[in-house]
Amino acid sequence: MGIGMNALLSTIEKTRLEMIHLAHLYGYSNPNVVQCSQKLDSLLNVYDKKYEKH
Repeated sequence: MGIGMNALLSTIEKTRLEMIHLAHLYGYSNPNVVQCSQKLDSLLNVYDKKYEKH
């Protein structure tokens, strides 16, 4: 049934750390940082849709 919760959380954390690293190197408005931020947003949306509590 798609990506498991542990794999998803791991990917979210790796993407978050990558975004922080890129932001320190290039600044917040750099296209690579923005792209990474958008990827993180998408992953968080997947998490919210799959694991939200009712």
